[in-house]
Amino acid sequence: MQIPQFARFLAILTALALAAAPLAARQDSQPEAAAPAAPASGQDASKEAAESLSPGLSAEGQSLVRESQSNGKSQLYISVITRHFPRRLTGSTGIKLAQDWARQTFEDMGLDARLEAWGEVPVGFDRGAFKGRMLAPDEVPLTFITPAWTPGTQGPLRGPAMLEPATREEALELGEELRGKWIVRNRKLRGRGRSALHDHYSEQGALGIVAAGTRDGRLVMSGNWDVDYDDLPTLVRPTLLYDQYIELVRALEEAQVDGSEVELEFDIAVEFLHGPITQFNVVADLHGSELSDEFVIVQGHIDAWDGAQGACDNGTGVATTLEAARLLASLGITPRRTLRFVLYSGEEQGLLGSRGFVSSHEDELERISIVLNHDNGTNFLRGLRPTEAMLPAFEEVFASILTLDPERLFEIRTSPGLGPGPSDHSPFITKGVPAFHWNQSSAGYRRLHHTQHDTLAEVDADDQRHSSLVIALAAWGFANLDESVDRTRMRLPEPRRMGVYLDQDDGRLVERVISGTLAESAGWQAGDLILAIDGVEVSNRREIVAELQLAGPRKEISLERAGERVETVLDYSDDPMEKERANRDRADEEQPEPEPEPKSVGG
Repeated sequence: MQIPQFARFLAILTALALAAAPLAARQDSQPEAAAPAAPASGQDASKEAAESLSPGLSAEGQSLVRESQSNGKSQLYISVITRHFPRRLTGSTGIKLAQDWARQTFEDMGLDARLEAWGEVPVGFDRGAFKGRMLAPDEVPLTFITPAWTPGTQGPLRGPAMLEPATREEALELGEELRGKWIVRNRKLRGRGRSALHDHYSEQGALGIVAAGTRDGRLVMSGNWDVDYDDLPTLVRPTLLYDQYIELVRALEEAQVDGSEVELEFDIAVEFLHGPITQFNVVADLHGSELSDEFVIVQGHIDAWDGAQGACDNGTGVATTLEAARLLASLGITPRRTLRFVLYSGEEQGLLGSRGFVSSHEDELERISIVLNHDNGTNFLRGLRPTEAMLPAFEEVFASILTLDPERLFEIRTSPGLGPGPSDHSPFITKGVPAFHWNQSSAGYRRLHHTQHDTLAEVDADDQRHSSLVIALAAWGFANLDESVDRTRMRLPEPRRMGVYLDQDDGRLVERVISGTLAESAGWQAGDLILAIDGVEVSNRREIVAELQLAGPRKEISLERAGERVETVLDYSDDPMEKERANRDRADEEQPEPEPEPKSVGG
């Protein structure tokens, strides 16, 4: 740890400790609040006062509301995590600093906080400052990002630009003419084999390859963490704003006509950290009383892609988890079940931290009542979708939350089952634990998700405060139920998957076939176009996924390849999930006629 970073880290902790001091003082002056359960007479008096403030909320709920309104710190937490720890890539120096801060913050609340190792990354990666510009024919500053775990320039790196050939064969024929040049990616060159081209460009001494961001102006961040320190990638890979890329291509096309030169310069500071490097989750417990060996988990992920500040993915989830913990600790009352707060790393690399947590806590999974995961941006929490069997518990817990804020209504609607998704609740569902990803409006999220726009300026402070309060109220409610959340017929079978990557622009176009999958066995190739499934024509990715789940395990899929129609079969009969799908289908057929609409509670 560098001394300036450490000094800043201590300053942050000192400021947070001072902010928490009034809370500690209040708790010291009210020793009766620290008892495992408030006396009945005290509860009755509190209840009368509570109902005058917000009918329907318990005394504890009213205390949470008052603390949130008068002393809320969700905006402080999101400000610290984004401004002081913006680069929180798994395996970086920044993620460890952020985790140390979060652990200390939980500890200052009085929680049992610790770092739990989940595994290692072979190579760490720290990103520094980066800038770029076109020098000729005109000087223009460039806005760009590079993937994580790819090289920097180690100082300004200047050279002429050239447009990549339109075919792979032409590109592989280029030799000495690549040396010292920035290769500008040709959008006409599509399909598999891109990594082989990158290897060729690197071997021939190219400076790097310049690509385009999305048409709507996003620079989407990514990176392959599974690299070898003794065989690191060598090709610099800037991705420009789409409009700047188009102007660059236009300049190159004009240069081919008039013989002028297009010159680029990039200055990108990165550092590869020799591994393996142990990675951690932050775990903090507010221990329970008579059901202390049972758990309600409140969670989010603390890691983020490192091209912006990681504000809405997932600084918002970090802040609500911390604030929910602080609110609940402020009650000074022991919950029946243990409230566990977890901030994972490795989420962006494939749920690595949560998978590791589930694996190392295998003996506790049967005793986890529910998992509440926040990882969907800044918009307020608007609902959950439990199964029919879970509904009574949810009605009890959320009865007073549904209309907590007339401008931010909450809704419970039933679901036929819980399925895995792209966040840290998924490993729990796979193991049969009730785990939920809060429903939120997706408005504005696509623009921010993994892009240069994911900054503190995009965070809605009022929504953050409200969401933190909802999480705290829900966690308290589930922790004090008489029974754990019902797991009857909880899990939906995992959807059938083909084993391919589909093109972002044309969701029917196969971009890459994954090794060892049904698609590879069926002879699929990059460049194939999916036309129909079981005779039903499909026009986009959503229709493909939907049709794939219908009917029996044998799917007849029509492709177009080089202008010809090709008939293929993907047979899921040997898929272990197929039996579960069939069992659920039979069970559904035996159920009485369902109501036309799923049961719902609230607005």
